[in-house]
Amino acid sequence: MDQKSLTALSEQGIRWPWPRQMYAPVIEACAKGGARGIIFDIIFSEPSSYGTEDDLEFARCIKEAQHIFLPIAMSSNEGYKTDILPIKRFGIKDDVPTLGFREAKSYVPPIDELVARAKGLGDVMISPDEDGIYRKIPLFTRYQGYLFPSLAVSPFTNRFALKGENVLFDGKHVFVNKRGELLLYYYGKEFRFPRFNVVEIIFASQNPASSVFDSVAKRIRDRFIIIGLTAPGLLDLKPTSVTSRSPGAYIHGTLLANLLHGQHIKRVNDIGKFILIFIVGIFLGLFIVTIVSFWRNSFIVLLFMMGWATVSFCLFHRYQYWTGFLFHELSFLIIFGLAATYSYSTEGKKRRMIRKLFSQYMSEILVKELESNPEKAELGGERRFITIFFSDLANFTSLSEQFEPERIVSLLNDYFTEMSHIILDTKGIIDKYQGDSIMAFWGAPVPLQDHAVMACLAALACQRSMEKINNKLRNDSLPPLSMRIGVHSGEAIVGNMGSTKRFDYTIIGDNVNLASRLEGVNKQFGTEIIISETTYQLAKERIAARELDLIAVTGKEKPVRIFELLGEKDKVTKEDKRMKALFEDGLKLYRMKEFAKAQEIFGKVMEISPNDRPSQIFIERCKNLIDAPPPANWDGVFRMKEK
Repeated sequence: MDQKSLTALSEQGIRWPWPRQMYAPVIEACAKGGARGIIFDIIFSEPSSYGTEDDLEFARCIKEAQHIFLPIAMSSNEGYKTDILPIKRFGIKDDVPTLGFREAKSYVPPIDELVARAKGLGDVMISPDEDGIYRKIPLFTRYQGYLFPSLAVSPFTNRFALKGENVLFDGKHVFVNKRGELLLYYYGKEFRFPRFNVVEIIFASQNPASSVFDSVAKRIRDRFIIIGLTAPGLLDLKPTSVTSRSPGAYIHGTLLANLLHGQHIKRVNDIGKFILIFIVGIFLGLFIVTIVSFWRNSFIVLLFMMGWATVSFCLFHRYQYWTGFLFHELSFLIIFGLAATYSYSTEGKKRRMIRKLFSQYMSEILVKELESNPEKAELGGERRFITIFFSDLANFTSLSEQFEPERIVSLLNDYFTEMSHIILDTKGIIDKYQGDSIMAFWGAPVPLQDHAVMACLAALACQRSMEKINNKLRNDSLPPLSMRIGVHSGEAIVGNMGSTKRFDYTIIGDNVNLASRLEGVNKQFGTEIIISETTYQLAKERIAARELDLIAVTGKEKPVRIFELLGEKDKVTKEDKRMKALFEDGLKLYRMKEFAKAQEIFGKVMEISPNDRPSQIFIERCKNLIDAPPPANWDGVFRMKEK
């Protein structure tokens, strides 16, 4: 009964609800057409508003057609009809108390005239799932020691057998849940049942000899006919798994077709689910624990989830087995979380211990780099532009001869600890400790844009920390120490070098040797930190330095311009700035062979800083060059005689 039928009959003056005799031609046409049975999804619980004759005419048609099945509403509430005698013949004796069929306390039947003539009665009370979707339907309802079939089951009551907790239909097992509900196998969003509207059937019944009737009869022969409400205003539309608005008759028709074709969904029982999840979970857990990689494990879990979705889809559409989907997918995620947590707390703990252990031997930056790129833990190197740092303690050898070794070792450990913190905090890599010397570099293995700046800042911080160390030495009645630092920037080979059995991550090249030489040049000039011109050019935006000289270190012919590092640019005092300017003016005159004028300028520097050793050195040089003028090809380069 769709909107088209309501409109067509309304135009003929027949309003809803229709007279019940309107169903007479529908029943007659279906019966003559050879229908196996006619199922009404409309409860005629009240006498017709058109009078008793209307009900009697309808009852007469039901009796003549013989195979008419009517609905009954089995209610879980009290207050409706309770006498079982009028409907007892439609139920079967309840011999299966173990099955949890719904219990009814009363019922709403069709009127007595219809009940007496119906072939069967079927319960139309179905409940949606918690989300409001109709996915399953009870096969029977328990009432006063009898089981009453669902509306679509009513034509087949004698074909069912109930044994223990098993429900059999034609001797085959029907997969119901503990409440005796069957999970429906819907046939798609578009209804796959042939449909007629009432007007078509009425028109065909009026012309039994016509081709129209023959066409209708051909389509309904040997089928069950369900008469239900599909017009929106008649309020029998329900949401199902495949559409948001399904007629109630479609739900009953689906159950009927599922039973006839054996296509109902076979739900895997809970024990089977848990065994399946347990087995899959063991394999998944082993994968995750074995492969200690978040991204690889995530990929594996994704494969498991996609694989299960594929298996579930195939089992459902090929064999109508419903194993569940979200439950398993959630289980995989939980297993992933538990296994990952376990892996983190065991393997992760070991990994952190190993990292901590290796961090005692090399920079943590290098450890992380090797973790991310294990292939770098092989022999070989690459050319990188870096900044190299060398430091040394002045007169430490003579000091170590005066005290017992244990005390010297303790002093060195305190010194190395303090300096190492500074170097590592500025993203440097400590290459090695050798005696009282430290070799470090910036810019590898992780590239660092401002590696020259970081090295210079580290050198300044190291010199400041020497004050703290010397205060402790004075308290321990030890003489203070002074540290010399050389810093140079340039290309070097960086990588793992040594033998296949043992190797170090280190740097080699001429620029490494030059940085080492610059540390020694501090002896000549009485300075603390000397940097090369290359380093100065890279870091001059952040640091202040004065040019010291143009020198050729031992073993090298090419001269190098060197600078004394004074401090951070914004922290240099006015006196230091004035001294720097005067000294560099004197240096220009010195190179122009204006030795007397240069000597005078260096003297002015001495007035500002009486202990400025570089100025003293250049005053001595100027005196010597005045007494013994240099040759015409003199280039102003100071050539070192010793390291």
